[in-house]
Amino acid sequence: MTPSVSPATGSLDPGPIVRPATVADARAIAEIRIASWRATYDGIVPATILDRMDVDQGEARIGGWLADDRHCAFVVEAAPGRVAGYVLASAARDDDARGLGEVQAIYLDPAARGRNLGRPLLEAALAALAGLGFSTVILWVLTANAAARRFYERAGFRLDGATRLLDFDGTRVEEIRYRRIDSA
Repeated sequence: MTPSVSPATGSLDPGPIVRPATVADARAIAEIRIASWRATYDGIVPATILDRMDVDQGEARIGGWLADDRHCAFVVEAAPGRVAGYVLASAARDDDARGLGEVQAIYLDPAARGRNLGRPLLEAALAALAGLGFSTVILWVLTANAAARRFYERAGFRLDGATRLLDFDGTRVEEIRYRRIDSA
């Protein structure tokens, strides 16, 4: 992203900062994940699932994920020191996608949506996966999440035909898989 002049200060605004995530970011990531799930999946995922999401448990799980060098993770700061979103990626987990990369999660704080922060996050993950030798990348998205589907399609992802049903406390929710092949 090109720096712009801040109308408030008249100085250069460096724009969003995308950097590798560290274990110290685990709490902010857990908070963003929960806020984003509650804003995005209300009416798609049962309220009982959303209500019992816990920041402390999420922080512990994400901290372990960030400490594992088989994964790559980035955060975006809308302002220095303020994490506004994250992306997690690794080798694909699906048996039929061995040798591919996978974007496992990308979420923005709901207050940060619409500020062009998602694209630089996704680009950082794709570049990291390419650096690890993954020229083809998959991701899963809930079928009902139309906004995310549009975002991925604008980024060059296409449906690859795979679907699966997730069970959220007895409520089955469909997920569909997207794939992007880097033409470079």
